[in-house]
Amino acid sequence: MTLNQPQQTNEWYFDSGATSHMSSNSSTLSHDVPSWYPTPCSIVVGNGSLLPVTSTGNADLASNLHLNNVLVSPQLIKNLISVR
Repeated sequence: MTLNQPQQTNEWYFDSGATSHMSSNSSTLSHDVPSWYPTPCSIVVGNGSLLPVTSTGNADLASNLHLNNVLVSPQLIKNLISVR
């Protein structure tokens, strides 16, 4: 028996439980935010594990959809858009 990790995708999902926009790939960012911008150093996921944040920035998903302060953690398997 083996356990396969889910594949990362370029799709984005709306998540009312996410506290920030999050991506697994820094190439989704249109530009990085300067390092002096305060950001968390990790993301807490559903099982309580901490995933490190490797960069932050802004992302343009479509001509009319711009996300600010996107956290990047390569260990994420879904790209999340935080909604209230």
